[in-house]
Amino acid sequence: MNRNLLRELIEPILNTPTGPFHEDHVASFVAETVRGTGLTMSTDTFGNILVRRPSVGRNNLRIGFMAHMDHPAFEVIEQLGGAVRVAWHGGVDAEYFPQARVRFHSSGNPCTGEIREVELEEARNRVKTVVVACDSPPPLGTLGTWELPSVEVTNGVLRAPAVDDVAGCGLLLALLLELGDRPLETEVWALFTRAEEVGFVGAIGLARSGRLPVSTPVVSVEMSKATAGVTQGMGPVIRLGDRSSIFDAMFVLFMKDVASDLKGRIEGFKYQQAMMEGGSCEATALNLFGYRTAGLAVPLTNYHNQRPCGPTGPFVIDSEEIAINDFANAVDLCVGMCERFRGLDAVRSGHRGKAMERATEGLQRLERMERARTRR
Repeated sequence: MNRNLLRELIEPILNTPTGPFHEDHVASFVAETVRGTGLTMSTDTFGNILVRRPSVGRNNLRIGFMAHMDHPAFEVIEQLGGAVRVAWHGGVDAEYFPQARVRFHSSGNPCTGEIREVELEEARNRVKTVVVACDSPPPLGTLGTWELPSVEVTNGVLRAPAVDDVAGCGLLLALLLELGDRPLETEVWALFTRAEEVGFVGAIGLARSGRLPVSTPVVSVEMSKATAGVTQGMGPVIRLGDRSSIFDAMFVLFMKDVASDLKGRIEGFKYQQAMMEGGSCEATALNLFGYRTAGLAVPLTNYHNQRPCGPTGPFVIDSEEIAINDFANAVDLCVGMCERFRGLDAVRSGHRGKAMERATEGLQRLERMERARTRR
């Protein structure tokens, strides 16, 4: 995909504040982008967004791509006079909180402050609430995010306050726009979910509702922590699984087939494959409801805004980073998947046929050997 057009799309959405249960700004951006494209957009009872791109045939083929609209964030739950107590939603190590700065996104009273107190959940040793000192405390329910610079792109690296998984939402929009009005035999679903950071809440609600047919294979699209064996700048990662589950073998084979073909046709196209056990993604949640799933990840550094450090620090909150080329190659891979998808049974049949062809000579030899043995 054209890198300049890509930046024009994803930079605005990455400057949009978000958090679990506060995805309205990202949702508005998605709706505005889809509006006027001729695509069918709807929401379920949980506020998840479903965008459908129709197929030209009547073969009932569908493929889905899912990304979540939230990122770890704060929510004001109590005003204390010169300070506010805020709930924390997401996974960040407690050592990163003291003295870190928070930006509150109240329409009538935007302000910033510094964390002064941290309360942990005893059972899990995770941050539950913090107290933020600020001159003009924002109203109850206000969204708070880390105070970090706006989107920056330098030497092919994109830095932003909330790449995971807002950039994934941008990737789905880029996919839909890149497909344009070209005729496809497969219906494409783009699924934008809520509250992933607090337990896949939106994805579970969508699966439970029945709005997404269980026969729809779904790719979980994530900006995921670059773990051992994964290199940022070497392409998107076809995930074999995550920390919690293994993904569908035929789906993974299909993704590898498409990626291998693109590598031979598109100059500079790269991809990787790995388990990526740094965390769990929505593919695992959908697995539990009977969906066939796969995962595609763009390698991310400073995961959940935690700059890597040694066991004693320094613990610094920082912008997340991805390589633009990795992101663009991920879009190209998703486009290729939509163009070539003929169902996962067809993938199995095709690979079984190739395996049988490779084994034919050996099978014939084994049969001859067995006949000779029985004659003795």
